[in-house]
This record gives sequence, structure tokens and C-alpha cells, in this order.
Amino acid sequence: MRVLVVGGTGRCGKLVIDELLSRGHQVTTLARKPDALSSAQAAGLKVIQGTPTKLDDVRAAFQTNMPAVVIVTLNAPRANDSPFAAPVSPPRLMADCNANVVAAMKEFGVRKTVILQAFGVGESWANMHCLLRLLMKKSNMSYQYDDHNDTEREVRASGVDYVFVRPSRLVETEETTVRVWPEHGKGVPMMASTSRIGVARWLVDAAESDTWDNSAPVLTN
Repeated sequence: MRVLVVGGTGRCGKLVIDELLSRGHQVTTLARKPDALSSAQAAGLKVIQGTPTKLDDVRAAFQTNMPAVVIVTLNAPRANDSPFAAPVSPPRLMADCNANVVAAMKEFGVRKTVILQAFGVGESWANMHCLLRLLMKKSNMSYQYDDHNDTEREVRASGVDYVFVRPSRLVETEETTVRVWPEHGKGVPMMASTSRIGVARWLVDAAESDTWDNSAPVLTN
């Protein structure tokens, strides 16, 4: 299967590329800085230099190796990992990039996108622990949640098939077993976490299967 990864130079994106290549898929990624990929990764995929903020660059990635599905692992960066760190990207980075992806999908007849988001987006907000909701509201992470929610609303309205993947707190462990919760996320523990490697593998599973199409599951380990 031919897959386009948008956000492939990020921490989750690199793991998604590794997983896709290990399963024998043909992978293209759109990268502003191609040298951010390892030489081993770059040898196994097509790298298009560009940015998803520009529709013409997204079109170029589609034209190079027409994908059957797009996996988007973008996240709006902050100055550091602190929830109070200042945002260093435009407020609609994810929404605008996903809008460009959807526009290209419609133009080239690509049916499905799988988009990495976070627990607390959309319907799952109501079932996030009240202390976590307070943290999100009072910290600079609120900008990311606004961006994710704009993305959800606009992609749902676009008519393309989607899977919104919403892991709880991402951690750097080797745990690969993933628990899938309904999109309301009711019952997810306050301190639940999800390994990046587990999320990456699940994103590829969702791309390969129609099981989760047009849904927004919450993930934990």
C-alpha cells in the first residue's frame, strides 16, 4: 500500500515511518528539513522537501507517489515540553495543514486520512479528569486543543473518510499493547498514558483496516 506521512520528522512520525517500512508499504513523506530523517529511513522512502502549510507542496507529495491513505502526525510545537511553554507555531497550524491534505485528497481521489490527536479533543473532553481539564485551560496547551478541535470539525465536514486517534499522555516506553476506548473516553484513568511506539503501530493498523473508519477512538496502554 502507498502511504503519505505528514509530520514524518516528528517523534511519532518517525516511528510511523519505521512501522510502515517494516510492513512492506511504499512510503512518502513531506519534510521541511529532510536531513531530520535518519539515513536508514531516507533510503527506504520517498522524501519530498516542502511543508504541509503550502497546498502546492502537498500536491507535489501526492503526485510523486499517489497514496492510498494519508497518516498525519503533526503537532503544534511549544518552546519546550512544559504545558506552560509559549507556542512557536501559528494558532491553526494543524487545522490549516489538514485542510491542505483534505483538498489534495479530493483533487486526487484519495479516500482516507488517519490523524493523530490527543485524549480530551472533541467528545472525550467531558470525560477527562477535571484537574487535567483545568490544566489544559490554564496552560498554553489550550491552543493545541483549539487547533485539534478545529481540525476535527473541518475534516468531519469535508466528506473524506477519517480516523482521529486520541492517545492519553504520550510516554517513551517500549509497551506495545494498546487499549482502545470509545471516542467519549469515559473511564480513562487520570494518569493513563500511551507509549509512542504503541500509538505508531496503531496508526498503521488503522490505515490498513476499515475497522475504525469515521471514528475517534481514545488509546491507552
